Amino acid sequence: MNDDIFMFNGITLPCKATEGAISIVETGSVTGNKEEPVYANPIKKGRTVALVGVTDDGYPLVELATGSNGPIIGFAHDKPEPTEDPTQDYTKAQAISAGVLRYCGVETTFVDIRPVTAKAGEGIEAGDYVKYGADGQSFEKSNDETKMIALSNQNSENRVNIGIN
Repeated sequence: MNDDIFMFNGITLPCKATEGAISIVETGSVTGNKEEPVYANPIKKGRTVALVGVTDDGYPLVELATGSNGPIIGFAHDKPEPTEDPTQDYTKAQAISAGVLRYCGVETTFVDIRPVTAKAGEGIEAGDYVKYGADGQSFEKSNDETKMIALSNQNSENRVNIGIN
């Protein structure tokens, strides 16, 4: 089987990728030298990604799945693309705080993604597992990993986006 064949059938979610430290390296070719960013843990098309948070502008934040860094939400649908190329070296934390992250479409494993109402004061954060609350109308945190996953932080209006398995 050809490793370059990908069949994506799920819901594609726009995310931002954290790919570790970024180094600027000089490359040379017959057309001249240029500086390019190199990512410590680059995400490539088809690789499994985990949800590790949410960006200040509301995008789910993903990185390569390691089995211990967050719930797996799907596969990189495409090669991450920068909004602008970094012009200096960054640590992972600096890249996140500076917003030097690449956009990445993630083909999720969810059958549906929707905004829902969270139980007031529940403090749901991206990556938390959630379930229906006792009232049957709002959602609350869960320890059951087979339940739904929050894809955003609970906002001041008690709304949160969830992925439904």
